Amino acid sequence: MSNAYLHRAVETNDLEIISKFPQDEFELYFMYPKAIFPLSINQLQISVDNRFDSTVILMENKVVGFTNFYEVKTDHYCSIGNVIVDPFFRGKGVGAYLINVMEGIALQKYNVKEIYISCFNSNVTGLLLYNKLGFVPYEIEKRFDRKSFPIALIKMKKELQKTM
Repeated sequence: MSNAYLHRAVETNDLEIISKFPQDEFELYFMYPKAIFPLSINQLQISVDNRFDSTVILMENKVVGFTNFYEVKTDHYCSIGNVIVDPFFRGKGVGAYLINVMEGIALQKYNVKEIYISCFNSNVTGLLLYNKLGFVPYEIEKRFDRKSFPIALIKMKKELQKTM
């Protein structure tokens, strides 16, 4: 991780930038399975409006990452969704920073004990990152991709502890 990264709540003018992050229908499916490629600002706005704590990561005032919570149960858990990193900043620690930021929000704002994230089996980069960050699989759900081929949604969780 780099100290050069900052984070803040998503702003309306960020949506056009974020909408360009998914490079193809597969990346969009990993990020937002209900969306249709190419990701439109309107589709992204609907997600932001229906989720919690939509957050962007900034490097030198440029939006380079985005995520949010799709489910929050105060004092119990939060579920992370819509994870995406600018293609030009992948492999540089943005994803790890993004997940760590969301863990901090989950602990501080919602006092949760666990945090959840789901990842499709074909998203090897995501699976390896989440495992490296301490997430462990707890359930596999059968899904079907856009071409009706079976795909596994691997549900992962991490126990969180407040630091004093």
